[in-house]
Amino acid sequence: MSDARPSIGAARPLRTGEVARLSGVSPDTIRLYERRGLLARPRRTDGGYRQYPAAAVERVRLVRRALALGFTLEELRIVLAARDSGGAPCRVVRTLAAEKLEAVETRMEDLVTLRDRIRRVLADWDDRLARTPSGQRAGLLQALAALVPDGSASPLIPGRTRTRTR
Repeated sequence: MSDARPSIGAARPLRTGEVARLSGVSPDTIRLYERRGLLARPRRTDGGYRQYPAAAVERVRLVRRALALGFTLEELRIVLAARDSGGAPCRVVRTLAAEKLEAVETRMEDLVTLRDRIRRVLADWDDRLARTPSGQRAGLLQALAALVPDGSASPLIPGRTRTRTR
């Protein structure tokens, strides 16, 4: 089987648009990664065009895969700078990924709590609607507001509080 990715000439420098096309991002993304320190500043032609080494394509692909796992651009900048300077940031990367997993698991628990609260609210509303004559208000929103009389916290979203403006 052949690799479906376009081949990249090892010796020929690539312009921003070529790196973007080969790595599946926009040229603006390439420039952003350069500004943020994820890509080394490339050489420039006499006309001012950026000339990236072919390895920039794999670097961008690496960044995209890491972002998909929840890494931030700043985390990647630090890790890649350490790696580029000869360091071995593997343990840091592992720790960061474990933190990402923990955050996902916490969010999943929060979503299950939210789902259960919404189910309880809907069951209460179904009961109210069943007892309410057609054309009459069942007081659903008032019942919801009664769960948090002062309005300081959302009754449905765990851990979420509303900020007040004065």
